[in-house]
Amino acid sequence: MSETNVIEVKGFEKTFYVGLRRKKFEATRGITFDVHQGEVFGFLGPNGAGKTTTIKALLGLIRPDHGELSVLGVPTTSLEWRAKVGYLPEHPNFYEYLSGLELVSWFARLSGHSAHEADQEAKRQLEHVGLAYAMNRRLRSYSKGMLQRAGLAQAMVGAPSLLILDEPMTGLDPIGRKDVRELILELRSEGRTVFYSTHILPDVELTCDRVAMVSKGVVVRCGRLEDIVRETSRGFEVVLENVGEVLFTEIATQHPKTKRAGLSVEIQLETEGAARALVSLATSKGAALSRFVAHKDDLESIFVRSLAASGDQR
Repeated sequence: MSETNVIEVKGFEKTFYVGLRRKKFEATRGITFDVHQGEVFGFLGPNGAGKTTTIKALLGLIRPDHGELSVLGVPTTSLEWRAKVGYLPEHPNFYEYLSGLELVSWFARLSGHSAHEADQEAKRQLEHVGLAYAMNRRLRSYSKGMLQRAGLAQAMVGAPSLLILDEPMTGLDPIGRKDVRELILELRSEGRTVFYSTHILPDVELTCDRVAMVSKGVVVRCGRLEDIVRETSRGFEVVLENVGEVLFTEIATQHPKTKRAGLSVEIQLETEGAARALVSLATSKGAALSRFVAHKDDLESIFVRSLAASGDQR
């Protein structure tokens, strides 16, 4: 494992046999990606894409049929890394008769804290997620967003260096999602690594450094978010000022998608390289650059196209 990678997944395959007839279902088919230390990594995909199966394998809850998975430099079959990882499942089922303080304190006790230390740790983490005001209320009175924050509090017990969150935004209202986003960014600022699965793409654009898009059990696109957006751009627009007749003729001859209004010229180009070459040529001949814009799709459009290219038409 690389010194900068806290998660590595190579060729992960998992098949289940479901129902009375033991129908074969390939949940993952060679998933490969890595997560760097100190980043927020988004694991994106529709329901049934293999996200939760991968997370369960990372946690050592299921064994891969093929492939290698490691967390914090050791295989997922080992136990030594688990005290350093916090986990929030997609649908946490907490005992409703407990208070928020009792819940998080209980998890702290399970992590090896004494009773007094557990209470202090629980109070710290509940304050961290903005639930100090409700720590003595029963969980049955909590909203969905409050329960999600309580789940995050228990995941942060013991200050884990890596947090694995399965669909942490699901079911939250806009305020709840904003709170969770801010908490994720705060964790990154503290130097921790956050790996979370989701299908809520606007949140990804606001929080993630890198992403992996998964469809039908395979990764169809992976990389830095800004690189993915740039690579899938639909061309570039360049606007130049102070373009004389001779220069305009030269530009228009080379680039058919050229419009002119007085000394101002607008050119549409397909690649960033062509756009930058044009700017270099024009400015060397006295023109001034007024506008340089990449026509970029939002992440949702890129995601849908990536799924379609993989044969996923949902």
